[in-house]
Amino acid sequence: MIREAFGKLDEYCSSQSYGGWDLYDGLNSILFKKIPFFKSDFMRLVWIQLFKQSPVNLRPITFVPKGINAKGLALFASGMIQLKRYEEAEQLLKQLLAIKCAEKWGISWGYNFPWQARAFYVPAGTPNIVTTVFVANAFLDMFEATEDYDYLQMAKGSGEFILHHLLLFEKESAICFGYIPGEPARVHNANMLGGAFLGRLFKHTGDKALYDKSKKSFSYSMNAMTSDYYWHYGERSHHSFIDNFHTGFNLVALKSWICSTGDNIWEKDLARAYNAYLNTFWLEDGCPKYYNDRLYPIDIHCSAQGIVTCLKLERYDERSFSFAKKIAQWAINNMQDRKGFFYCQKTRYYTNRIPYIRWAQAWMFYALALYISKRGEEK
Repeated sequence: MIREAFGKLDEYCSSQSYGGWDLYDGLNSILFKKIPFFKSDFMRLVWIQLFKQSPVNLRPITFVPKGINAKGLALFASGMIQLKRYEEAEQLLKQLLAIKCAEKWGISWGYNFPWQARAFYVPAGTPNIVTTVFVANAFLDMFEATEDYDYLQMAKGSGEFILHHLLLFEKESAICFGYIPGEPARVHNANMLGGAFLGRLFKHTGDKALYDKSKKSFSYSMNAMTSDYYWHYGERSHHSFIDNFHTGFNLVALKSWICSTGDNIWEKDLARAYNAYLNTFWLEDGCPKYYNDRLYPIDIHCSAQGIVTCLKLERYDERSFSFAKKIAQWAINNMQDRKGFFYCQKTRYYTNRIPYIRWAQAWMFYALALYISKRGEEK
């Protein structure tokens, strides 16, 4: 069942040349750019939310073009590497080199659309830590598979971008990395993803400074862990929520850092946090809850990250592999279209069937590829 579903998804994504619409690409609308409201922070935020929440795809009628998303390409490449499809992955990595950000930012990547947050506006192509880390990790995946040091050099350049452009502050025992250059918001999944990537670079370079910086970043976010082993998304008042897939990001980042550095100072915390994650964010049949305290919206991003989290942290709970399979089967049965792509969300009242390439397809491609590469389907 899982292999067959992956084959359909694989065929669909290939037919789209690994490009398409994104959940947050509403500001790419040619129509909206011609309206004076485009300069209003409030109206940009409203416009993005309209496109995000609508089950009707407004993009064709407002002239939002399909595009290539760097994070999506990175996930496809990493999935292909898991399956030893190196030639295909290499072509995607070449595409990624062609769309990296301006040289002043070093080796970095951003989104192919502008986006508006409550506190700031981010033009298209602005580098961010999350996209850069996923892309750089794809290069490290290829380096580990081929031992071609050119891929390691690309990843090292991304490490320099993080250290030189995203360091918000540094104290004796803690640092925090920002999401984008010049923005002071402290977001734990961004900080921990950056720290995990630096830890992975340390593993391959032996540069102790990378280990020191990465440990300080985890020290900052581990100190922010709640007494019941969760993380709030960030530290601003509207970032106080606790959600499924960002928690999964944090768990996988911490596991990666421990494996890369050999430092198990937070391993007991990781095991307890993973146990809380399994007990809190999932229904018995593998359906994901979006938040720790409520179900809706049911989101495919949670399903994909759930599969990845269970497979990456398998050693910490005997339920892991069987639960990864259960999550995958629930997503296939409830969220996959007969054409092969996965739906974005189910709310209490409707299903959003728009085939977002990064949010849904790339994530499920990577998650199912990881599942198949690790175990395959049980006979």
